[in-house]
Amino acid sequence: MKTRNGFGFLMFGILGFAMSQIGACERDGTGDLRVHQSCKAYCQQAASCDDDVDEDDCISRCENTVDDCMADEQEQALDDLDVCSDETCDEVASCTIGAGLQCAFGL
Repeated sequence: MKTRNGFGFLMFGILGFAMSQIGACERDGTGDLRVHQSCKAYCQQAASCDDDVDEDDCISRCENTVDDCMADEQEQALDDLDVCSDETCDEVASCTIGAGLQCAFGL
């Protein structure tokens, strides 16, 4: 059964935009494959929870957002996204916000 949780995915988009304004950093030790795998797993879960989420667009935005993370926060943000991909639909929104804050501010 699909649950709509557009608020959480909207927050991910807003946080992604905010992080992009902080300034881009090159990946430091985080490989393209790891970023793609984490974003793909997260976006598969997001799309299964919300019919309005386009999986390919989500993956692209996720990868761009991770690229905009501060280099020393990328791995933790990806770890957080990996956890989010295993969460139930009701928990994905709060998990996603946590990953975004980790990426943007190291929280």
